[in-house]
Amino acid sequence: MTTSLPVWSIPFLLVLVAIIGFVGQLSPAALAVAVGETVLVCLYLLYKSRRPVELPRPVSNLMSLVPGHLLVLLIVALLETPGLLAWLWTILLPVTILYDIVGCSARIRPKVRLSISSILYGILWADLFFLLERAIVLHRRIEGNQEIMIVAAVGLVGALFVSLGVYRHWIAAKE
Repeated sequence: MTTSLPVWSIPFLLVLVAIIGFVGQLSPAALAVAVGETVLVCLYLLYKSRRPVELPRPVSNLMSLVPGHLLVLLIVALLETPGLLAWLWTILLPVTILYDIVGCSARIRPKVRLSISSILYGILWADLFFLLERAIVLHRRIEGNQEIMIVAAVGLVGALFVSLGVYRHWIAAKE
């Protein structure tokens, strides 16, 4: 299992969200939510850095993916009208923190922890593949049969990726 996102990465996260606000096309409300969630992640990382290391750890660590989540938001923010895609992105950071909190709970049995990990993994990556597909279609202004082909291709690759990831979680839990 990888380690959590280090505290020294907080300035990087804040600079990333500032760049998104500066160059992106997000609505003021969506940008405010993104900034608020990024600050929440930073506060959570500070809190987490002060707690004992002996606590149980999640099967996988999604906190280390937060910079990648912000890069996905940058891609979405560069679209002419990010709209719903930006709001769908706002699901990522709270779910990532929630998974980390629930996954570290000592009261949860390993099988339940594995189930939560697999389900959240599936939700997060399915959301990312949906965002990727929408960003491609909207940026290229693809319509009709070509859009259906792209949806099918990204959906197939996404389903395979998520399935392999859930399988990887299952194997990791057995070790």
